[in-house]
Order: sequence, then structure tokens, then C-alpha cells
Amino acid sequence: MHSNWTLFAASASHQAPLLERALARAEGPPKCSLAEHPGCLKNVELVGFRPAPMTVHRLLVVEDDPSWQNCLESVARSEGCDVTLVSDGEEALKRLSEGPQARPDLVLLDLLLPRMDGWELYGRMRVDQQLRTIPVLMLSSMVTQEPKLGGIVGFLHKTHSPEPVIHQLRERLRGFSDPTVEPAPVGTYTVHLPENTSLLLHSLPAALRQAVRMHMYRAAELLRTGLPMMSTWLMALPGDPPSLLVTVEGVRLVLEIDEAACTLTATSLIIPAYLPRM
Repeated sequence: MHSNWTLFAASASHQAPLLERALARAEGPPKCSLAEHPGCLKNVELVGFRPAPMTVHRLLVVEDDPSWQNCLESVARSEGCDVTLVSDGEEALKRLSEGPQARPDLVLLDLLLPRMDGWELYGRMRVDQQLRTIPVLMLSSMVTQEPKLGGIVGFLHKTHSPEPVIHQLRERLRGFSDPTVEPAPVGTYTVHLPENTSLLLHSLPAALRQAVRMHMYRAAELLRTGLPMMSTWLMALPGDPPSLLVTVEGVRLVLEIDEAACTLTATSLIIPAYLPRM
């Protein structure tokens, strides 16, 4: 039977009418009648069937710039969202930890924040059994590519004019679908950035600094999967304890692995002399 519809495992007995019509449109008669064989509906879903987008009822906006706060809040409220505004990662983490009833459907997270920045908050959420299920929409003027990391459902690039961001945010809210977020697996690594390394990292230009942070969390995700630790930017270093070497545009960061505590600690940051400092 030739058909544009493909069946695969899921639970969708309520989709029987849709399935009947799809099979009726296929070339030739169906090989079985769903009415005669109701068991066929068990664990079946139509790949071509797309559920309606979900509504973001509660949105947590983590942004320290008042003008951007007002802009983002106005757009989200016009789309029917209940908006909570916070100015830094520490305040956001406190709000997120208040309990299930207060947790948002989506977090709109700026990366450059005072006290606890966006990357640190993202890392804290990813190692928390409850908070890792909350999708994150990132926002920054410094990062130019969408981070390919778990839990991140999109990226908005800040521009001098807010109109492009307004348009993108409105589209995201209208077309939002809750991703399937896996439970925290055994061996999820926490990334620890000591104060001395953090200060040195902050001497880099903002865009490069954000790129290094993104690769740190990518390394943590790859480490727990057991994939080979060798690529153009990531290398496993033998030793006791073992370490990872992350290289981004000439900047080299050594992450020491503590398997018992499931932590990655930045122990060394080497910045080439030719790179500008802030």
C-alpha cells in the first residue's frame, strides 16, 4: 500500500476517525479494517498528524534591562501570557524553586545578567530533576548561533531595534509546543567555574566569552553520553583525575572530571596573547 501516512508506536485510540480517512485516501484498499481489528489502534499514531500548538500560560522573563523588560512583557501579555519579570539568575532560580504551582511553561532567558548569568542559571536547571523539564528560550546580543543544547527550544538575537525580536517572540509564543524533555539521567554533570577562572573568562570579549560557556555545557552533555572525547573543539586528557580540553577560537579551557560527584571544574584557562581583553 502506497500512502503518505506512516504509522509508528504511540497511544492514540482517539485518532481512529483520522486514521480511517487517511487509509481511505491511500491507493488501494486497506489491508485491515480498524472496526474489525480495534487492537490495531493500540500504540498507533499518525506521523502526519500535528497537534495544535500549546499555549504559554506562564512566562518567566529573566532580563536586567528595564527597556527590554517592558518590551518583552508587553508582547507576551498581548499574547495572553501571565508574565513574571526578574532581573538576574539568582532571583530567577528562587522563583523557579518556589514549587510546581509557580513554575512557568517557558523561561525567556537573557545570557548577560548580573550576579548569576544566564549560562549559570541554565546549568543549574539542567541538573535539577524538576527544573530541567522547563523549556528555555534564550536571548542575547552576543551569541549569533542557536545553542544545540538540551532544554533549549530556541534563540532570539537581540538587535539595536526591538522590532525583529518582538516579531520572533510573538511567533514563538503562538507556535509553541511543549518539547519532550527526558528525565535527568544518571551521570548528569554540574559545571563549576571557580572565581579566579570566572574573572579571567570575563576579561574576554562578550561574544567569545559566551561561546566558551556554551561549549562548557556542551562538553558536560557529551560526557554523560559516553561518546568519544575527540573533536575539533573537545579532547579527553588522560590523568588522575582525567580532564577535558575545550578549545574555542584559540582559548583553551581545562575541565577536571570528578566522576563520583558528577562535576566538571574549570582548573585552567589559557588565553592567547593576540586576543583582545576587556
